[in-house]
Amino acid sequence: MLYGVEKSTDLRDPRTQIKKFTSERALLNWMKNSGGFTYEDPALAQNYHHTFRYGYRLAGRIDKKDEVFNDRGTSTYPVTYNDQIARYLYRHGTEINLNLVNY
Repeated sequence: MLYGVEKSTDLRDPRTQIKKFTSERALLNWMKNSGGFTYEDPALAQNYHHTFRYGYRLAGRIDKKDEVFNDRGTSTYPVTYNDQIARYLYRHGTEINLNLVNY
């Protein structure tokens, strides 16, 4: 299965999104549109964090009994369910590097 992870560099509000894909081409097109600011007006928000997209290939299912799903974070830096899945994909999946793919 192919997964896309959209994540902000803002640790207090990472806004992590997980998206499933059926084709690598669709995943690569989705990954091309990344790198913008997390907030529409960063000067007004006083927050210049960026949002990035990553792609992963995972054989089989996500093991929800993995130790990654025990991490809840702290009150200042909470860890959401999507953050846990993103970390699981990082550890157990194969990253699809946009720079190494021939179109």
